[in-house]
Amino acid sequence: MSRLAGTVVEVRHGRAWVACVAATTACDGCSEGQGCGWARRSGVGRLEIPAELDGRPLVVGDRLELDADDAHLLRAACRLYLPPFAGLLLAPALLRGWGLEAGLAPLWAAAAGLCLGAVVARLWTRRTTPGLALRRA
Repeated sequence: MSRLAGTVVEVRHGRAWVACVAATTACDGCSEGQGCGWARRSGVGRLEIPAELDGRPLVVGDRLELDADDAHLLRAACRLYLPPFAGLLLAPALLRGWGLEAGLAPLWAAAAGLCLGAVVARLWTRRTTPGLALRRA
């Protein structure tokens, strides 16, 4: 279980943004301050959550504790990294199956599969909610 401490830094339109500082991390990239692709894409250390917790509205400056289950983190990593990887491998394999493996076609197919996989990963991660347990600190 990874535990984060955070402070509400912005509240608007029923959403709150929490600036997070990792107390314990699931990977070395976060503990070294580098983060992964997910951290860089979503904004360094900021998390968007509903602006109400335990029936009370969150206000700027509220301190929160966020617990993230490791299984949820693993699923999130799979949703982020597997579609581009699968696209990178499957697109050239499909071309080979169709007998179109001459020239640069496999390279272009791999690039197209990677891009398509990135779009799928982006849509998939936006539709899922993080498995976080939130409580006031």
